[in-house]
Amino acid sequence: MSKSLEEALDLCLRAGMIMQRCGAETSRVEDTITRLGVAYGVDQVQSFVTPTGIFISVEREGEATRTGMSRVTGSSGINLSKVHMVNDLSRRYARGQVSVEEVFSALDKIEQTKQTYRLRYQHLASAFASGAFAVLFNGGWAEFVVGAFCGWISHFVLGILAERVPYFLGIFFAAFVGVSVAVLGVVVSVATNFEAAIIGAVIPLVPGVAVTNAVRDLMAGELLAGLARAAEAFLIAFAIAAAVAVVLAIRVHGVVS
Repeated sequence: MSKSLEEALDLCLRAGMIMQRCGAETSRVEDTITRLGVAYGVDQVQSFVTPTGIFISVEREGEATRTGMSRVTGSSGINLSKVHMVNDLSRRYARGQVSVEEVFSALDKIEQTKQTYRLRYQHLASAFASGAFAVLFNGGWAEFVVGAFCGWISHFVLGILAERVPYFLGIFFAAFVGVSVAVLGVVVSVATNFEAAIIGAVIPLVPGVAVTNAVRDLMAGELLAGLARAAEAFLIAFAIAAAVAVVLAIRVHGVVS
């Protein structure tokens, strides 16, 4: 029976780890863990999930409580497809539509699944979104082209630096390069709306999911996780702002000189 509790603990930890690494909000991770544990036959499942660690205990009458933890290291990036797959898998298991062996097998496949979209498609989407936001902020076709190119550059640089430098430093350099190209585009008169071009350059770096998850966690009462995600979003925004400030300072100094 103790082996069964250990298997239940392993099941909950693996599912929670996948969701946490892929950008799920804390309340959803804890709900999935509880759902899987109860469906397995555990009397009580207690979980405490933070952006950097998962702590779970499972209890059943007549048996010693099993407790496990797993540190969240690394990240698969924002992959809501995987979050949905694990979420759906837990519900099908709770309804008795799949066995525990099938759940473990499915979790293996989800972990090994590569990004839904290839990197070049992600670059293309970033470029289009950047150009669209440049137009949204009173830009024209020229700003669309410059914003799209700068957004592509920013996303490309971030992808190169992602595993080579700390994440916030990578954000800073990606924004610095993107905004520099935007300023160059205005200087050579390819675009005329300076603000729109800069906005297009930084849009792919804006921490939208981090802000959304922070708000959702805070509203769900997950104060520790919510504040941690809010701090992450603030630091990303600060890195972007610092890069923009440095580029503008260099430009102003060049003009004055």
